[in-house]
Parts: sequence; C-alpha cells; structure tokens
Amino acid sequence: MILNKFLWKNYLETEGGKKAVGLFANAKTVDLLSRFMSEYHLDANDSADFIDNLVDFAASPIIPSDLTIEGAQQIFKEIVSDGFTVKFGEEIEEFRPDEVDFLHLVPIISTWLFYSFPDYFKPYFFRLRFQLLTQIADSFGLELPVVPLKRNREERLLYYWKLCQSFYEFQLRNEMTAFEFCAFLYDFAPSYVEQSQVRETELPKATQVWMVGGDKGGNDFKFLDNYEEGNTSFWQGNVDTKFGDIIIMYCLSPRSFIHSVWRATKDGIADPFFHYYSSIYISKGIKVAPITLQELKVDEHFSKHPLVRKNFQGVNGYLLNHEDYRRIQELIVKNGGSTIGLPQLYSPNFELNQALHVERDVELNLVEPFLKELGYSEQDWERQLSVRMGRGERNFPDYAFLTSKERNYEIASMLIEVKFWIRNNKDLEETFKQVYSYGLRLSAKILVIGDKEAIWIYEKHNVSFDRSRYIKKYWKELEMPDEFARIKKMLGPK
Repeated sequence: MILNKFLWKNYLETEGGKKAVGLFANAKTVDLLSRFMSEYHLDANDSADFIDNLVDFAASPIIPSDLTIEGAQQIFKEIVSDGFTVKFGEEIEEFRPDEVDFLHLVPIISTWLFYSFPDYFKPYFFRLRFQLLTQIADSFGLELPVVPLKRNREERLLYYWKLCQSFYEFQLRNEMTAFEFCAFLYDFAPSYVEQSQVRETELPKATQVWMVGGDKGGNDFKFLDNYEEGNTSFWQGNVDTKFGDIIIMYCLSPRSFIHSVWRATKDGIADPFFHYYSSIYISKGIKVAPITLQELKVDEHFSKHPLVRKNFQGVNGYLLNHEDYRRIQELIVKNGGSTIGLPQLYSPNFELNQALHVERDVELNLVEPFLKELGYSEQDWERQLSVRMGRGERNFPDYAFLTSKERNYEIASMLIEVKFWIRNNKDLEETFKQVYSYGLRLSAKILVIGDKEAIWIYEKHNVSFDRSRYIKKYWKELEMPDEFARIKKMLGPK
C-alpha cells in the first residue's frame, strides 16, 4: 500500500496528529526516552537509571550543522567503532563498544542522534517489537533492509543506519518533515495496524516442538504462574519456529523443571537489536505436572539426551523430536498430571511428495489438480504473467486469476506463487515478499504460496497483507472433506 495522502493529511489536522508531531518536535531527549522506553517495554533498570541521571550527551562525537547524509553515516560508524561520552550531572562517562552492550542502548543513542539531526536519524524503539515494524512496513510499502546474521554484531548495530536510510527515503517520498515521519511511525501506523487486525488467525497443525526457558532470576515466573487465557508474551526462541509450533517451557534454577506447554502465535523472527537475536511469541499456555531435572537425568530416554546432559544450557530454541515430546507426555501422566487438551504433533507426510523433484512437479501434480477441484479450468488463470514493475522490469507470478486484462493495468483477484520446498521461515519470507509485490501491483485480494508440503493463504485486510497472518494447510489436510470445503469457500470461484 502507498500511504493514502488524503487520510494522512486528515490525520495531521486532528488534535491527536498535532499532539504526536508536537511530541517529537518539542520534547527533550529525556522526556521522549522516558515515555517510549516504557511504552515499548524497554524500561530495564539500567536504562531507567540511565535516563533518570542523564543531563545531556556530551559533544562527542561532534555533529556539524551542515551535516550531509554521507557525513551522518560516517558519524554513526564512528560511534559503533569508537563509542561516545555522556554527561551525568557534572560527571562525564565514556561508553565503549567493547565494554557496553550497544544493542541495548540503540533506543538511547538513536534518540540523541535524532535531536542532533532529525532528518537523517530517527529514534528507534522497536528493539523488542521488530514484528510490529515489519507489519508497518508491509502495510505502507516501507522497504526494510535485510537483517544481518546473528554473529555479525557490528553489522547488527550498523543496521540502525540502514533503517534510517529507509526511513529518510520514505519521508521524502511522502513529503513529510522528520517530526511528521516520527508521528507516522509511532502513532499513525501502529494504530492502523492494530485496527486492521480484525480477527485472530487460526493456529495451523503443529509439526515441530521447541524447548525454551524461564530465566534464572525468576522474572518470568510471574507471567508463567499467573497466565490467563488470551495472554501473549515475547520470548527468546528459535528463528525457525513456525506459527502453531508446540513450545515446552522449562524453568531454570532454582526451579529446574518443565512447567508448561505453549503454542507459537507467530513465526520466529530475527530481531537485529535484541541481544539474543531470535524471538517468538507464545500463548495458549497449559500448566502440567512438573517434571524435574533430576527425573529427566534418571529417565531411560532423557538420561542420554544432549540437552539434559548439558543441564539445559542453550535451552532457548532447542528443537525436540516427536519421541522427546511423546516421552514428556508419558512423564506428565506418571507424575499424576493429564495430557488431555495438550497440542499434538501432526504428520504432514504426503505420499505424492516422494515423486516430486522440481517446482514444476509441484505445479502439475498438486497445485493445478487442486485448482480444478476448486472449480477452476485452465482458462481461468494466467501462468507466468508478464508484469511491468518498477523501472520497466518484468516479473512473472506463477498463477494469476485476472479480473481485468488491460495491458499494463491488469487486476487480479488471486495470485499463487509456487516453490518446490519452503524449508524455513527465511524461505517463506522471501517468497512472501515476491508475491506481495505482485499483489500490490495487481490489486489482488488473496495471495497463496504453495510448496510440496503445504499452502499458505494470505487475505487482504483493509488495503494490505500481513506476512505474519496466514492460514496454513498441508495437502494431506485438504483430503479431509470439511477442511477442503472451508478452503474452497475462501479460494474457489465466486
């Protein structure tokens, strides 16, 4: 979606819009930090103390008044490599990247830079909410750079500058001031995303089980012990966690026991400024009869398990197999608990998969027969439709169901993009970006991704698609009459 100028201008004329712009234009650094560090769940004790005692950043590095975008980039590179100094009362303290976790300080550093030169630098408060930023990007056509790998710590810090470049380009394209862009990013856009989420997407069948841990300090126990239906929590996990996967919660010392079973409510995501990098969201928690570490150490199955032998070091985002999960359930029953209501693993094995070797096999043996069962004929779709995109380049969505065929002004009701095998969330995200760009160009209402195991269905809500909200069905599931009927109602000819 391109930002609707009419809605945007109306927003700027409202009291709420004026207040949001004024907040960024008039507030002091410490005021902005105090509000958003709390609102975005970044108010760790050390950050709060930092803000309470902050008087001003000292002039290191010095930011010239005639700063260019190239100069802004160089200044941030110097901060990442050399550090900076800050004034606390009469004291000046030096912060060096080899001594302090700069990832944790990105909200503070970015806010200071914003008030020094607002066009090129923007305050960044999505450190634990990168998922929200991706939803905003999907909703408004804000291009996000590719997230660096976990091990590239300096590149993860420099990612902030790449975001600033994307923000600046969006600001210019939409004729915003720096303060208006901040109001867009932290008020207008989040409100839009929240309002567009009109319904909960059903959880797909679980095909993976992951182990995660509650922290040693006990900070997580309040949430775990007092969970109420509908609560959702951000958690350290594995980036390859899939929406609907089963999550086993192990409470670390002093408890040292398996506490509960959860479900992943979003795909895992790489958050560049989150210290542990990989994050997930969990909900639908079910407490179980505790299984202690000592019990696991003497259990015939788990006594040889690598995770147990390491005393659960590296527990967050550890992949378990179906035998592990089966034995956990047996131990729950042995300890007087019940497994009724616990999620179960689903086997997506599909006999036809064995005969498929390339993408075209998936199209001919799964996708096209499925489309015909839905009620379509080959005359209803265009394969490899040539679409003019951007500066004249042509792209080819695999299947386009056109409602208008006027050259260069085509409109499609549904698009399907096919891959041979989508192995992980990275593959899925890359494929989504591809079909998403086709969908924007062709004004599609439904996007479908298919591979040899499953299909992912994305419905447009209001004016955009959200990569984190989809319905996933395995081909094997679609053999069930009720499931097929429901999907046919969504995807079939209208």
